[in-house]
Amino acid sequence: MEYREFPDERADEFDAFMRYAFSPAEGPYDPEEADDHDTIAETRGLFADGDPVAVCAHHYFSLRLRGADREVAGLSAVASPPEHRRQGNVGRMLRESLAEYRDRGVDVSTLWPFEYPFYAGYGWATASRYRLLTAPPDQLGFVDDLIATDGEGAGAFRRLDGDDYAAVKPVIAAAADRYDLTMDWTEEWWRERALQGWNTDPFVYGWERDGELRAICRYSFDDDADDADDTVMRVSDVVAADDEAWFQLLRLFRNHDSQVAEVRIRAPPDAPALDLVEDPRAIDCKLRAGPMVRLVDVAAALEALDPDPAIETAFSLSVADPLVDWNDDTFRVGVAAGAVTVESAAGGADGADAAVDIGSLSQLYVGYASVDEAVRSGGLAVDSGVAADLRALFPPRTTHLREGF
Repeated sequence: MEYREFPDERADEFDAFMRYAFSPAEGPYDPEEADDHDTIAETRGLFADGDPVAVCAHHYFSLRLRGADREVAGLSAVASPPEHRRQGNVGRMLRESLAEYRDRGVDVSTLWPFEYPFYAGYGWATASRYRLLTAPPDQLGFVDDLIATDGEGAGAFRRLDGDDYAAVKPVIAAAADRYDLTMDWTEEWWRERALQGWNTDPFVYGWERDGELRAICRYSFDDDADDADDTVMRVSDVVAADDEAWFQLLRLFRNHDSQVAEVRIRAPPDAPALDLVEDPRAIDCKLRAGPMVRLVDVAAALEALDPDPAIETAFSLSVADPLVDWNDDTFRVGVAAGAVTVESAAGGADGADAAVDIGSLSQLYVGYASVDEAVRSGGLAVDSGVAADLRALFPPRTTHLREGF
């Protein structure tokens, strides 16, 4: 088996893998009918005798992690045809992918799973959640009592395009101050991913006040319904600098009440709405699991932390990793003067101050889970004295990774 870059001249083979894995109802892939959207990912394959048995794609982007923007590897497009499944090919490709990330100096990987238990078995764990809000547009009228709807204070809505990248950046920065795992969009991402869709490009609008953009939304319409009165507005992304900007976006959605019967909004996990509507039963609010995360290199990731200089501790940490042996070890961790040092500890897991599986450690690292939650779930076992130090080292954060990749 050989893991390597997927050749550009064999791109149709990669696309055929994607069609079979993710859109089989559309039938076999036909290169003559393919769309002209290029991927901005780096494609990889696991080859046997020159033929691919599994494929994947790597995206590299910057996410806010505990107050700092850091490069993260986004894993996507993991696929294997049925004749090569259940032979360990995907597991080997995931292991090779982590090795590639490690060689590049990337300590964190994230993905959107087709099935959570599948990737949990390889060490990834849920990293963030989002709210799926579904409501008739007239139920969003409560915003009229909370924000200005006319005059200068109401600002203005306008459709955004590729030339608005400079205006978009401050909105993303404001979102990163509210939510960890916010992606720092590059101009390429803005043009190729935010403004484009796989089959149909979305509408992308912004709300601005005094010439400053404060909110962005991305939406499309489901016009496949037999009855036009059942048309759905699907809001796939919202980015708001503050609650006022969020409410202004809701006003934009409400203003489609003559066109749609329902608005479905993929919103931040703490977005205010349910307790503000006139009829709470008229709006459906579901909390959904989002993407998953895992540490690529435990030692490097821990040493990249920037802890409070007041934290001073030392403890042994046993990590169980089912996929890569460089993490499946016991480490001696020291924290002092705002820095973390990590080295392999002699003596193995027996007698370690704390024992954790890689998925739970990854959740602690990004702030999705607290130490107490990790203990309660069974992913972390820790002495009471060390638990307090871990709470100081890994305080929970509000996480919200919005982008698909």
